[in-house]
Amino acid sequence: MLLATNDLLNTPVMSLQTGAEIAVAGSPVIDPSNFHILAYELYGDKLDIEPAFLKVEDIRELSDIGFIVDSSDEVIALDDIVVGKESYLQPIQLEGMRVIDDHHNKIGKVERVIMTTETFEVEQLYIRQPFLKSFSDTELIIHRRQIIDVTKEAIVVRAPTVKEVEKNAKQAFINPFHQASPQQPESVKSDRH
Repeated sequence: MLLATNDLLNTPVMSLQTGAEIAVAGSPVIDPSNFHILAYELYGDKLDIEPAFLKVEDIRELSDIGFIVDSSDEVIALDDIVVGKESYLQPIQLEGMRVIDDHHNKIGKVERVIMTTETFEVEQLYIRQPFLKSFSDTELIIHRRQIIDVTKEAIVVRAPTVKEVEKNAKQAFINPFHQASPQQPESVKSDRH
């Protein structure tokens, strides 16, 4: 299922062992090299470590009551992290980041980040375009395959080629009710003869 990452902010983390809430999920920790969500930062008065994290592989289920985990033993500290520790130390916040193409043209800013709940990967970025561009295009969606690089300053995406632009322009003006060779129904043809 596709879901905005912000929709999971303040999601309760529930323990199967105790049947109680052990924490609340905060911001996701995203690996900028592959757009995979590694973990969620946790907060709450029942936690005895800070900062605290919950790795996505330790989530048994995402249900309507929250993230379901085996027990509070799944909560880890920053010192427990070995792989990808730099993503935890300097997490990227995709919402609000500038988006440019590989020709250094400004595309806009990230408004929403869409992830898949099956694999915890970022799938799409919804881009809010600059004021003048927003008259022609209401919203721009960038798929993860179009992303080339993520820096501290911006997200770099692949610019469309001339062929892609021409194809999109032609498709934008096709009238689905107008056929190349309109044919009249048989009843109309027989009435004229």
